[in-house]
Amino acid sequence: MQHFSDRLAAAIRARRSVVCVGLDPVLERMPPALVAKYRPQAAELGEDEAVAACFQEFCSGIIDAVAGFAACAKPQAAFFEQYGAAGWRALGAVIRCAHEHELPVILDVKRGDIASTGAAYGRAAFGGAPGFAAPVAGLAADALTASPYLGDDSLEPLVAHCADGKGVFVLTRTSNPGAALLQEREVEGQPLYVCVAELVARLGAAHMGDAGYSDVGAVVGATSPASLRLVREALPHAFLLVPGYGAQGAGADALADVAAGGAAGFVVNASRSIIYAWQTETAEYRRAAAGAAESMRNDLASAL
Repeated sequence: MQHFSDRLAAAIRARRSVVCVGLDPVLERMPPALVAKYRPQAAELGEDEAVAACFQEFCSGIIDAVAGFAACAKPQAAFFEQYGAAGWRALGAVIRCAHEHELPVILDVKRGDIASTGAAYGRAAFGGAPGFAAPVAGLAADALTASPYLGDDSLEPLVAHCADGKGVFVLTRTSNPGAALLQEREVEGQPLYVCVAELVARLGAAHMGDAGYSDVGAVVGATSPASLRLVREALPHAFLLVPGYGAQGAGADALADVAAGGAAGFVVNASRSIIYAWQTETAEYRRAAAGAAESMRNDLASAL
């Protein structure tokens, strides 16, 4: 089984890109043509099915448009889950669409729990839940995001899937304004997020790919460049998933001195600035997304 980190490294090299396109569909921001198509179907299908179908077509269209410029895709599960089983099915279809374009998929679910519950979360994302005749496929994501708050035993059930070619990105120093409240608390002379980065390094040491990267990486925001560099120092062989670029205010300069290895060692997530580019560019949503992704790829080239 090929390592997740090797698949991600190959995608970065093939597309000469570190762009991670976040898929965060919101009904109020769907293109008018899709709303006009699916609104009449709600009476027959139900609101949940109609919205989920709209999200599926929208996200699949985005993937089709950006596949030549992006290294990976990151669907945020919550935007689909709020529509119940219909949303979950749409999420699965979006993941399959990304795979058809050979884009690794990082499922943003921020899981983290112990023992059998943690194992069940992992099987939901990756597959392998027990069935009567055979294991259940699950969503077949390539990697997921995870919270370390419960400790290493909450991450181990997820990290175990690295042996099957999957990956895990652990929340380390996030991009939101409230991140400092806990993540920058001092523990034994260093910020808590550095302690988390050291935990990531320990968990990932046994899961190194041929490209020189671990299958266990860290989520660290571009909104705090100094923290980003400290995490890189603690994790010289891990991929970093970097939110905060674009709509949250960070630019390419925040990525200075963060690249590591032959495939950059990081991917930068952008959601709203790509998938809703049509609202500011006055272009068809797929063309606008392609242009935004290409522009972002070119902008980030200076950080490599």
